[in-house]
Amino acid sequence: MKQDIKKIISKFNSQLNTTCAEISVSDLSVFFSVLISSFILKNRKTNIQLNQIHSDNILLTFKDELLIIEDRFPELIESFKETKKSINSKLLTPTISDLQLSFENVNEDIIDIISWSFQYLKKELTNKAFKKTGQNNNKIEDADLLLTTQFFTDSYMVKYLVDETVLSIKPQELEDIVIIDPASGGGNFLNYSFERLFYLFKSHKKDWTDNEIVDWLLNNAIVGYDLDSNLSKIASLSLFINACQYSIPDKSVSINIFGGKENDNLGFLNTKITSNSINRATINSKLKRINQDNLKKIFLTNPPFMGKRDMDVTLKNYLLNKYPESKGDLCVSFIQRIMQIMNHNDILSIVTQNNWMYLSSLKGFRELFLKENSLRVCVDLGTNAFEDINGEKTNIALCVIEKSNSSPTLFINLKHKKGNEKKLLVSSNNMPVEVVYTVNQNAFLDNQNFEFNYQLTDRFETIKKFNLYSDYGNPMQGTSTGNNKEFVKYAWEVNGNSDWKLVSKGGGFSKWVGLNYYKVLWGENAEFIKANKGSALRNINKIPSTELVYSDTGTLGLNVRILKNNQVFIASGPGIQVIKGDKFAHLAFLNSRVATFLLKLINPKFTISAGYISNIPVAKNILDSKYISNKSELCLNLKDDYLKNKLPNFEFNHIDYFTIKKLDNFINECILKDLENDFQRLLLEFKIEDRIRGEYKFGKEELAEMKRMVGESPFYNKKTKKELSIIELDSFLSNCIDINCLSRSKTINGFSIGSESILEELSYIYDLSPKVIYTHLVNNIKLLKSTQDKYYKDLLHKLVLFELGINHISDYSKKIINLNVLVQTLKHKYFFLKNLKDLNKTIALIVIKHHKTSFLNKPLVSIYNESVIVGQE
Repeated sequence: MKQDIKKIISKFNSQLNTTCAEISVSDLSVFFSVLISSFILKNRKTNIQLNQIHSDNILLTFKDELLIIEDRFPELIESFKETKKSINSKLLTPTISDLQLSFENVNEDIIDIISWSFQYLKKELTNKAFKKTGQNNNKIEDADLLLTTQFFTDSYMVKYLVDETVLSIKPQELEDIVIIDPASGGGNFLNYSFERLFYLFKSHKKDWTDNEIVDWLLNNAIVGYDLDSNLSKIASLSLFINACQYSIPDKSVSINIFGGKENDNLGFLNTKITSNSINRATINSKLKRINQDNLKKIFLTNPPFMGKRDMDVTLKNYLLNKYPESKGDLCVSFIQRIMQIMNHNDILSIVTQNNWMYLSSLKGFRELFLKENSLRVCVDLGTNAFEDINGEKTNIALCVIEKSNSSPTLFINLKHKKGNEKKLLVSSNNMPVEVVYTVNQNAFLDNQNFEFNYQLTDRFETIKKFNLYSDYGNPMQGTSTGNNKEFVKYAWEVNGNSDWKLVSKGGGFSKWVGLNYYKVLWGENAEFIKANKGSALRNINKIPSTELVYSDTGTLGLNVRILKNNQVFIASGPGIQVIKGDKFAHLAFLNSRVATFLLKLINPKFTISAGYISNIPVAKNILDSKYISNKSELCLNLKDDYLKNKLPNFEFNHIDYFTIKKLDNFINECILKDLENDFQRLLLEFKIEDRIRGEYKFGKEELAEMKRMVGESPFYNKKTKKELSIIELDSFLSNCIDINCLSRSKTINGFSIGSESILEELSYIYDLSPKVIYTHLVNNIKLLKSTQDKYYKDLLHKLVLFELGINHISDYSKKIINLNVLVQTLKHKYFFLKNLKDLNKTIALIVIKHHKTSFLNKPLVSIYNESVIVGQE
C-alpha cells in the first residue's frame, strides 16, 4: 500500500505544475491526508461497493466521512475543499481512481499511509534543500531544517520498538503509562502504540467499553510534539482516524499532539518548549503534569539527523552550549535532552544514528550515558535499513534505553545483512544466534574512549592482551588544501609543471600501490596551500619519513599503499610512519582481512581516521616477520608490474609495439599475463592472511565471526568440480574490468571488504577454487571474445597516444594532427593494422569516447574538424 501511495503521488506531482496553478506542499499535504482518511473510514465499513469516484462526486461519495473529520478538524476540511478547487479535474480524477483501486486491493496495514503521503509530497522540496547545502557552504536553516530532517520511520522499525517496549507493560501499570514522541512526524509511533495499548486494555480491563478505552488513551496515554505545526495536525488526523476503527472519540477528548511555533528552530531541544495549546495545555505543561502525577514515561521516537557542519550558527551554538557532550550532533542532542527529563524506570526507545556508540568526539556523551542509563537492547542495522533512504547518513540502530541500573545489553548485529534481510529478521524478531551478543555495558567503561565495541567485548577477549598498532606505526592526518578543485588536478592536466607534485589523495580502493592519478599544487614545501585561506597544513615535516599511505574512505575496508619517491600526501590519502618492524610486513598486515575486520569492530564509520588504525590490536610476530615481508614485497612488485600497462596510472609505460607480430596472439598474451598476475597476487595474499590468522590464534567461533563480516580467501574453497560455460565466464570476466582493462575494485559477495581480484570475484560467483577458474580461462583463452574486444580497444588507445607523442600521462607536447594522417601513420607503422576495416571510424571513436572515459572525463586528446588535438585548453 505504501508503495502504491508513493507511485500515485509521484505521478500526481509530475503533472501538477503543468496542469494547475502553484499549490503549496502544506495545502497539498492536508488535501491528501483528508482524502486518504476518507478512503480509510469508508474502507472500514463492510459490504460497501463504491461506484467510480471522480472529481465531481468526491464530496458526495465521502459525505459521511468528511462530516466525521469536520466535526473534529473543521479547518482541515475547509483547506481540503479550497485546494480541491485549485486542482485540475483531469489530474484529480485519475489520481482518485488510482487511490480507489489501491484501497480495493489493500493487502497490508494502512495505519501509517496518511503520514507517508506527506513524506512523498515534499520529496522534491527536500531534494532542493539538500542541493543548497552543497553550494557556497550554505547551511540548513529555517524551513529547510524541517525538509531535510523529516524522515519517517519504516513500519518494521516502529513495530519492533513499540512491541519491545509497550508489550512489557504489566497489567497493573496500564493506567500509569504515558507514550511520548517528541519528534512525532506523521505519528507513526503514536499510531502503533495506540493500537497496542488498546489491545492491552481490552485484555486486562474487561469492564471497559471500547469507547472508554479510546477516550482514556487519547486523553491520558498518548502525547506527541513536532516542530512542524502543519505536520502535527496531520499526525493528529492520522491518530484520530486510527482511533475511529474502534470507536469515534468524543469531541471533548483531546488529541495531544502539539505543534511548534513559527520561527522556532529548537523545538523539543529548547528547555522551555514553545507549542500550540490543546484544551489550554501546552507540551510543557503536559510534561509537567505527567511528572507531578508520577506517571511512567515511555519515549518512542525517531529524532532528526544532522551534524553541526550543516547547521546554521544559532542552532549549532545552542546545542554546543546546552548539550556540550553531544558535540552539536542533532540526533545525539535529542537523546541527551530526553535523558535529562527521564525519571527512574522511564524508557526511551529510539531510532538513532549509531555513531554515538563509537565516535571519538562523543566520548563525553558515552561516559555520561554509561553512568546514568542502561542500554537494554540495541539492534545495529547499519546502512540501507530505511526503504526510502540510502547511504551512510542512515547508519542506524534501534535502541531501548532505561533510566535504571546497568543490566546485560542485548546487541543484535545486522549491519552486514541486506536490506530485505534486516527487515525480515527484525519483523520476526527471530535472530540467528551468531548475530546476538550479550554484554554488560560496564565493560565499556574499561576502554579509553568508552566505545561500545560489543563484538570485541563479547567474543574477542583474547586480543585485549595484544599491543595496539600505535606501538609500531604512526598513522597521521593529511593536509587539507581548503580547495581541492583548485589545488588538486589529474597529473595530465598540469603537464610536468614542477610546482605540482605527485600526491596520495585516496579517491578509491587500491592495495599495495595505485590511485596515483593526482598532483597537488605544492611548490617547495606546500607554500601555495599555506597561503590559501581555509587550508590546514598537517604533518608536512613527517612526509620524508613516511613510507605508507591509505585511503580514508572505508566502505571497502582498509587499503594501504607504498608512498612513492617525491610523493606527498593530503587529507583523503593520509600517511603512516613505520616506527618498529618492517615496512612491507606493515603493508601486508594493514591490507589483510584481519586488519579490516578488527578496524570495523572498532569503527563502523564510513571514514577511516588515523586514530582508529592506531587502535587495531596487533598480534606478535607479524610486523617483523620476514616471511610476511617477503610475500608482501612480491605482491607490491606484481601490482606495480600490472599498473605499468594500465592507463591512466602514473606508473604506466608504453611497451615496444613494433614487436607485435600477430594481433590475436598479442591480445591473448596480454590477457594471460594479467590473469597470471592476478592469480599470483591472490595466492600470496592468501599465504599472508593464513600466517596472520595463525598468529592471532582465533578459535572456530572467532573465525566464523570474521568470515561473516569480511569473508575469507577463496583459496580456502577446495571445490573443483562444476560445469563452466566459457561464454558466461567470458561475459563475467569482461564485466570485471574497466575500459582500461583494469580490474574494478568492489565489495565481494556482500562482505564488508573490497577486492581488486578478478579471480576472487569469479571464485565467489561460481563457488569454486580460484585455481580451477584460472586454469579454465587459460585453457580457453582463444574463446574469450568479449574480453579480447576490450583489450583490442585498449591497445588501439595506447597506440594513438604513443603516435601522438604522449610517452607519459604527465609528459607531452601540445600538437595538432589530421585524423586521416594519424590513421595512415598507424597503418604504415603497424602492419597488423593494415587490413582492419573502418579504422578511421574506429580511431575517431577511440579518441572521442574511449579516451574521455579512460582519462576520467578529463581528456588529454580531442577531435575538432577532422583534426586530433593534444593538450587541454
